[in-house]
Amino acid sequence: MPLPVRYIAPLVLLMLALAGLVLYWQWPAIPASPPVAPMAERSAVAAPAAVALPAPVAVQPLPAQAQPLVPGMADTEVDGELKTDRAGNLQLGLGVRDYFDYFLSAVDQVGLDRSVEALLADAGSRLQEPALGQLIGLLGDYLDYKRASLALMQQPLSAQQQSQPQAQLATLQQAFDSLAQLRRAHFSSAAVEALFGAEEAYARYTLDNLALLARDDLGDQAKAQAQERLRSQLPEALRASEERQQQALAQQAESDRLWREGASEEQVRQSLALAYDPPTVERVLTEQRNDRAWRQRYGAYRQELAGLQDSGLSSADRQQEQQRLRQRLFSAAELHRVDTYDAIAAKEQEGAGSQP
Repeated sequence: MPLPVRYIAPLVLLMLALAGLVLYWQWPAIPASPPVAPMAERSAVAAPAAVALPAPVAVQPLPAQAQPLVPGMADTEVDGELKTDRAGNLQLGLGVRDYFDYFLSAVDQVGLDRSVEALLADAGSRLQEPALGQLIGLLGDYLDYKRASLALMQQPLSAQQQSQPQAQLATLQQAFDSLAQLRRAHFSSAAVEALFGAEEAYARYTLDNLALLARDDLGDQAKAQAQERLRSQLPEALRASEERQQQALAQQAESDRLWREGASEEQVRQSLALAYDPPTVERVLTEQRNDRAWRQRYGAYRQELAGLQDSGLSSADRQQEQQRLRQRLFSAAELHRVDTYDAIAAKEQEGAGSQP
């Protein structure tokens, strides 16, 4: 049973989450760093809020870098949050992972050595011992985990895993389980919960939801009730986010219906006003207007592209004409989106061609 279109986006997000954030295809050696706190000290790193902890007394603000790591980071603020408790121990949280990822996002531009050097220099200006040593030890674990997760995600997929919905779900579930095990092999249970807990909770919810939708033995009402039970098991913040997402999807579906039926922009505006305040209504309308115009241009592009296939031109000449067509219809900033839609169209054609 094919997956509903409304769940393609969550599926893609899940796959991206499983793949991790910035991963180099070949990580160089980690530069020498200050002594790492002993394991006994590292185990004292504060756990998430669910564990009783001393009240935090120090939160290190992360202002914009005076000397950006790379030009593209100029005028940006260092992402993340570093907290310590009363004893000076580092408090674990998603902000620490964001802090790591901010610096590691420059790996593809300046290399791992410079990225880590910049991170250590910045952390040294914010933290004292024992928190600094704990952060450095955690960074070593994080880099080892990144290497291992990259190797895991580079495993090739079979044609069946790529094309059959049930096989896709099984593959995603296996990837999720493998990644969860990998995290627990590199981090303590407190660190896993602090750094990856929210991501794993939503990934598990998405997988369970996709498996539910693929069932043929349940009717729509039973599926809706089961979906509500799954949603109720999410942490409160994630549940609120999911509810907002479902509301936005429902409103988008209603807007799409109105546009298809030839409704005027004022009618769509009145429909949006039932769910959003006036500024949001105008923003959503602008987004929908721009998206509809883009889809019309992309449709014209696909039609002209189909004409090139029957033009009798050589393969090289067709490619040149396709490039001219892309440059005429789209801006440079839009070409990435064109590539994405072209890849989806090619996949759909491939699937249609393999049908008996």
